Formats: sequence, C-alpha cells, structure tokens
Amino acid sequence: MKLPCSASMFPGVFRLAVVLCLTLGLSHSAQEVRADLIKLKQGGEIRGKLLKESAGGETTRTIETLSGGRISVDAQQIEFVTNRPLVIEEYESRAHQIENTVEAHLELSEWCRENFLTTPRLQELEKVIELDPDHEQARAALGYTLRDGEWMTRDQIMRKNGYVKYKGRYVSSAELELLEKNQADLEAERAWSKKINLWVTWLTSQNPQYQSEGLQNIQNINDPNAVAGLARNLGKHENLSLRSLLVTTLQQIPGHLPLRPLAELALTDPHQAIRDAALQALSARDASQAIVFFIEALKHKSNLIVQRAGAGLAAIGDREVVPELIDALTTSHTYRVRVPDATSTYSFNSNGSFGGSGVVLPPEIEAGLLAGRYPNGVIVLPSQQPKVRMRTVSVKHVHQNSAVLDALQKLTEQNFGYNQRLWRLWWSSVENQTGIIPAIP
Repeated sequence: MKLPCSASMFPGVFRLAVVLCLTLGLSHSAQEVRADLIKLKQGGEIRGKLLKESAGGETTRTIETLSGGRISVDAQQIEFVTNRPLVIEEYESRAHQIENTVEAHLELSEWCRENFLTTPRLQELEKVIELDPDHEQARAALGYTLRDGEWMTRDQIMRKNGYVKYKGRYVSSAELELLEKNQADLEAERAWSKKINLWVTWLTSQNPQYQSEGLQNIQNINDPNAVAGLARNLGKHENLSLRSLLVTTLQQIPGHLPLRPLAELALTDPHQAIRDAALQALSARDASQAIVFFIEALKHKSNLIVQRAGAGLAAIGDREVVPELIDALTTSHTYRVRVPDATSTYSFNSNGSFGGSGVVLPPEIEAGLLAGRYPNGVIVLPSQQPKVRMRTVSVKHVHQNSAVLDALQKLTEQNFGYNQRLWRLWWSSVENQTGIIPAIP
C-alpha cells in the first residue's frame, strides 16, 4: 500500500531537501571548478586538468589544457605541480594574451570584477594608470581623488592634513596618544607628574642640596610614562638649562612617546641650541612617527615654523613626504602692521619691498618683514610726527622657503628650484615608474 506524498504535505522537509541539494550541488561544482598548474624547471607553465596516471605515469604526466588539447610532459622536466581555482588560471591566460593598452587592461579588470578576483583587478587597474596616469575611471576605482592637480589616495589626503589611521579610523596625532593610553598608563603618568613637579621645584630653589637631588632624580628617568610630566613642567620653562635637561632626558627614554615633545622643541623653542639638540635627538632614533608633526608644521601661520619644519623633514623625513614639501615650497603669510593712517593700502611691491603711497618703512624693518623676523607684526612710529593717527593693516607676503627646498634636494637628489609645477611633473613620472620627466608646454 502506497501512501500519498507531496510537497504540500511536508513543506518544511521539502524546502530543506531543496536547500541541501543546492548546497551539495554548489559544493560539488566548486570542487570541480579547479585547475592544475605544472611548473617546468626551464621556467614555463602549463595550465589545465591533470589526468589520472596511466601506464608509464611515473615517467610522464599528461595534462588537458584549458583549450582542450593534451600534453604529455617528462616528469624529470617538472619542478612542481599545484592546484588552483580555474578562474585564476583563466585570468593568467588572458593576462598573457592581451595587448598592453588601456582598453585591454580595463576590459580585463572588468572581467576580474565579474569573477570576484579582487587582487588581479587592482593589478590591471594599476597597469591602466601606468599607461594613462590621469585615467579618471581607473583612479577612482583604486581610491584616488584629484586634489590641487594631484591624484591622492584617502590615506595620503588624511596624512597631509595631519591625521593617522587608528583601528580603521582617522584621528589626529594628539588624539592617537590619548587613545593608546589605558587607565594604568594614566595613573602612572599622574604619579610621575607629581614627582617631577616636586623635583623641578627643588631645581629652582636656593638650596644646593635640593638642586643636586632634583637634578639627579630627573636625569635618572627612563620610564615612558614620565614623558607627559617632563614636557608639561620643562617644555616651556623660562630657564634655558631646564629645557636643555628636558632634551637630554627625553633622549634616553625608549619608545615613541618622547617624539612629540622633541618635535615641539625642534619647531617652537626660541633658542636655536635647544632646537638643534632636539632635532639631533630625533635623528638619532626611529623618528618615523614624528614625521606627521613636521608635516602639520608646514602649514603653520608663521613662516619661521614652516622653515623649521622643512629642516626637520630634511633630517628625519623620507621620500613619502615629497608631495607635502612640494606644496610648501612657497607659502603665503599674513602680517599685522601698525602704520601711520596716511594711505589706504599697503602691500609688498613686485620687487619684494613693502610700500604704499605716502609711507616708507625703515630699511631694517622692511628687511625684517621680508626675512620673517616679525611673525607677530610690527609697529612703525613715524619720525617727527609723534601725534599722527595710526592704524593696523594686514599685509600678505608669499615666501620662498629655502629650508623646504633644501629638504627636497636632499630627499630626491633633484633640483627644480621653486618651480612647483616642474616638481609635481617629475614626481608624477617617479610614481608612474616611467623615469621620464613629462614635457612642459
């Protein structure tokens, strides 16, 4: 006796059976869609499906190629045999056959996308931009955007703006330091800060014994958790000797935490001996994580800081900073100047001198402005007119930054002067590995 049976009677069982059949079918299909590769000792490769060994199989191997033919190979000529997905073999066969043109590589990259071959697709797109550096479709697919005439990845853009990647997101360098500190680190920092604050008080006291003990205690510090307290208590201290002590102490502390305070000293300390010592301390260690501080300083409102940033990158930078240095070859800075209220506008003339109708600056003041020695502005008092009304004007000046140019020359062994366009053309040729400087119209 047969019982009636239909899908409607057991819908759940029927669906499960369908799913199992599809799953088993796909698994079987996935196992079948693979191919073998024979690597020959002489360097060639044969792709296809290795056939089961027959008589004489120990001395020869037979493979059915992707085109359907059969080839027997002496086993002594085989270096190794491997098994890979068929789609990889098909890609490599296509890649060997296509012409080296933009259109061919684009077509193959699209084929890779349709077949879920991510890495080969990116390789084909890279070949496209080697042939056509300004190919918008390929650049966009590779994650580039055009910024100020230069193709840049998101990482490059964020780095240029002073951000670094931390666990998949971009943060400022200051935020990165906070994120990397756990509660134990914060407690250790607080403990060190209390000690260092006390020792600095001893150093500045009139008691020789306290001075000696405070100095010895600070000189013995080598714990990275003490860096924040050292920088806070000594970094801006008016005593030159204490700032010098900060440099020597930071120099002996391992890790990356001393990098920020050393970079700040190299960039902003008013005394050149301190700046030089801090930069030398950075140069003597792995300072790659300090590069971002100097890149940020290339955009500083003070031209003095920009020049120091250029000198710093010459000391610790690498070729990765070339685009940022090119951008900073010339920078515009605004100065606030107090002048007699006798004319409406003041600016730098075409010859670089400062002037306006009716007012002449003293030569030493004019030279100081051009040299960037007055980052906070200057007050000009007119001779023989002590009661004349004064006003403040904004003056913009474009500086050619010699320290930045020196850094570019050192890192690239090239010299295109302050011609930013020529520098960018050369850098583009280097990135595209052509080794040829594009013609300038």
